[in-house]
Amino acid sequence: MNSDPLMTVLEVADHLRITPSSWRANVASGDAPAADDPDTDRPANRRRPRWRRSTIDEWNRTRRRAGRPHQDPSPVDPA
Repeated sequence: MNSDPLMTVLEVADHLRITPSSWRANVASGDAPAADDPDTDRPANRRRPRWRRSTIDEWNRTRRRAGRPHQDPSPVDPA
């Protein structure tokens, strides 16, 4: 078994627990990494790009998250 398999759009989305359209939007906007195997030997409408699991895991660890950034609570000054 390959410890770093290539994953399709559907597999990546399932791995990240997002929708396939969200993954495609991230890729199209440049927020997600380019495919490790872009499948350029097929016509554009039949391509099945694939990403290595390690590529996805590294991107997921370092990506910017939606929402407000975490802030440490400051002690309240009783004055």
